[in-house]
Amino acid sequence: MSHLWFRQTALAAALVLTPTLCVAQDVFGTLTATIESTERNWFLTADGEQSQSHGLTIAVANLQSFSLWGQPTENTVAEAKDSLLLKFDIMSVGGKTVPLNVSLTYLADGWASGWLADEGEQTALSLTTLEEVDGGLLLEGRFSSTAYYSNNLMTGQVDPSQKMQIDGTFSANLPEALLKEQ
Repeated sequence: MSHLWFRQTALAAALVLTPTLCVAQDVFGTLTATIESTERNWFLTADGEQSQSHGLTIAVANLQSFSLWGQPTENTVAEAKDSLLLKFDIMSVGGKTVPLNVSLTYLADGWASGWLADEGEQTALSLTTLEEVDGGLLLEGRFSSTAYYSNNLMTGQVDPSQKMQIDGTFSANLPEALLKEQ
C-alpha cells in the first residue's frame, strides 16, 4: 500500500466522518399558497443583508414597493427552482392603502418554466397589515391569481390555453436591513 494512497484514504474518511455544520438562514416570513390542489409554504429568508426579498419606499410618490421571494426551504436564500415570487406596490392615498402593479410568479423549474400572473386583472391582493414593528415592517395579506404557463419565464411569454388558479396568504416582518428609501 503506497503512502499517498493511505493518505488520500485517511483524508477522505476524515471528511466523511466530520460533522457537517449547517447554519440556518433567518426566516422573517412565509408565503402560503395552493398550487395544483396542494397547500404549500415558502419561506422568506435572509442571510444578513442578503435576501431576494426587499422593500423600497419612494417618499415623493407616497409609494412602497415590495418583492417577497418565497424560498422552497428555510435553509435557502437565493434558490430560483420551486420558488414563489409575489411583487406589489402600495400607494397611500388619504390614509388608505391601495395595492398596485401586483404580480405573482411560480418558478417551477427556475426561470426555465413556471406560472406567471403579471397583468393587472390577473392578481387580486388585499393588505390586512402594514405597520412598523421593532425596526422592521410587518406586512400581511391575501392574494388570488390566475396564472398562465410559460416555458421561458425570462421572456414573459405565456400560453393562454394553460392556466392555473393560485390563492394564498403572506406574512412578512421585513427587517430594517432589507428596507431601502429613495
